[in-house]
Amino acid sequence: METGEMISASAMLVVFLFAMIGGRKVWLLTDAGAVVLFALGWIVAPRIFLEQMTTGPLDEFHIFFARWYGAVLIASAVAHFMTRNSGDVTVSNVLLYSRVVGITMTLLAVAYCQKNYRDLEKGGWTQEQIFYGVFGNAVWLLGNLYHSARTDQFGCFGQRNDRVSFVLRLDGFLLLVTGVLGFAFPDMLLYFMDLTSADGIHLHMMRCLNAVIFMLGLVSSWAPVFLKDEDKRSVLLGRMVMDSLLVAVGLLHIQTLNSPTFLYTHLSNFLYACFLTWGYLAPAEKKTA
Repeated sequence: METGEMISASAMLVVFLFAMIGGRKVWLLTDAGAVVLFALGWIVAPRIFLEQMTTGPLDEFHIFFARWYGAVLIASAVAHFMTRNSGDVTVSNVLLYSRVVGITMTLLAVAYCQKNYRDLEKGGWTQEQIFYGVFGNAVWLLGNLYHSARTDQFGCFGQRNDRVSFVLRLDGFLLLVTGVLGFAFPDMLLYFMDLTSADGIHLHMMRCLNAVIFMLGLVSSWAPVFLKDEDKRSVLLGRMVMDSLLVAVGLLHIQTLNSPTFLYTHLSNFLYACFLTWGYLAPAEKKTA
């Protein structure tokens, strides 16, 4: 391990220990902050990130999927921040559990990647990915496992048949199906996106992307049992942020990736963001005495 990596690892451990000692609220806020910083790196400087961990050469699809990955990571942190003062223990339980599942899927993807795409002449991943993909995710996983295991109250309330809950249930279903499909069969999704010659970089980025999508699907699926409408809306807000960022990334690459399939994908993201907004703006139901 080089000096820079040792400094990064040490700093990560210090932040990890501080967040662990600080309790669940501090952990969730630290989680959100760290994820946003990491995600911004993928969006702003995807080529630098990929060049450190891959054998290249990099194409426009690599950069595009890296930015999409950053977009979904940012969306996953919105609910953590917006619900930081929620008195409903169900909210933090769901957020912690979804993180455990999503990070585990990412670590499995890294292990598969190192076994099958390691040091390929083209389109492969290097040993550097072990530090960035395993060490950081392992620390992240342990923190979420620790706070999740310490739970002695599990909450959960009955679901209401209102607009917010309907949108969340449908969103959760669609995200879970998409996440499973993209994680298990990334080559099939890439084929639908007009990428017929996918390499190890494309396939791994799609698996990591869909691990986070599956994570978000778990949150949306469980959000209807949250006690407060504002917590449910915080989940929808995160999803609106995600689809808005996906559209923005698509516009950024529209001149180089302008196939009919990609244009349809960007339009679908825009229309779906409108659907989520429709749910978010639903009037609050009057509570009966």
